[in-house]
Amino acid sequence: MHLVSDTRKRPGLRRKSFLGQMVLVFTGLQIAFFGSFTCFDLPTGTGSNLYNYAHGQVRYLALITPRDIESKIRQYAPAVLEEPPLPRRSTYVPLAPAAVFIGYAFGPRLALISIALFLVLGIVGPLFGIFPLASGGGPGYFLEPGFGYLLGTASAALLCGWITQNKRTSLSQIAGLSAGLLALHLTGVLYLLGTYLYFYMFEGSKTYLEWQPWIFQYLRNLSWYALPYDFIFSIVAIGLAFPFRWLARTLTSPPDTNQPSKKVKYDRKSLDELVRS
Repeated sequence: MHLVSDTRKRPGLRRKSFLGQMVLVFTGLQIAFFGSFTCFDLPTGTGSNLYNYAHGQVRYLALITPRDIESKIRQYAPAVLEEPPLPRRSTYVPLAPAAVFIGYAFGPRLALISIALFLVLGIVGPLFGIFPLASGGGPGYFLEPGFGYLLGTASAALLCGWITQNKRTSLSQIAGLSAGLLALHLTGVLYLLGTYLYFYMFEGSKTYLEWQPWIFQYLRNLSWYALPYDFIFSIVAIGLAFPFRWLARTLTSPPDTNQPSKKVKYDRKSLDELVRS
């Protein structure tokens, strides 16, 4: 006598919507495109430079205040009205916050699929006239200095989505975006150094990377200068991702999950047949 349970017909066990998941994957792909093609002209992210920029903004506000207020500022805080050095500016591409957004909104699995599809299109897309990366992309794009940071977006989305999955606490959000950004920049730095060392030690003069003489400048620009803005914009991205979390749950929820499960009734004859089987 054997009791056999058939879980295939058990009520309440339904698969998530495949179509909904595909919608989320392509939404994440569009967000990655947006992060890749958007750029901001911002003050270079160093302490002294940001201080000069903030000083300049405060000075501007002080100069447009009424004269009596300006005279008091000049009397009690004359340093505010001193003209600071002009801040240096650089271009910032918010691909890291986009990866954090995708991971937090859609979860680790769908986020990883979205970023992987984005990277694949970046490599093979130009062969078919599709250019998803701002610098063009293509099969040889792995020799670009920033390619490791593109790979790092997958780690950032995966880690942020995994740490914050089914959680909405401030601690989990800060931990998720911090771990994601750390993974992204660590991947970018290791890839940049590893590529340089490989071609320097094994290829020698046979292969020359145009960016080799400026490798440390690339490390400074891609990590040190960008990291403060990555952190700030990632916090904003998580704040904007709440509606998309609701969208993700709605699109991927199994059908009829709100309806009560029907209870399976067995008569005496059916139970006897089940026991004999």
